[in-house]
Amino acid sequence: MKINVFENGSKSKLIAMIVEDTGNERELVRTEKGRDDLLNKIDDMGLSYITVEFK
Repeated sequence: MKINVFENGSKSKLIAMIVEDTGNERELVRTEKGRDDLLNKIDDMGLSYITVEFK
């Protein structure tokens, strides 16, 4: 399992997609406050053990 992060317009608008080992992908979280906010939201969900890639 991994989390891919994509920019949506500008660098501060980010969308995190969780990708399962089967290849299924779904939206996890969005933010307009930048990388730190996004990583904090992922941590708050208890998912900080999953690898995060910024694409």
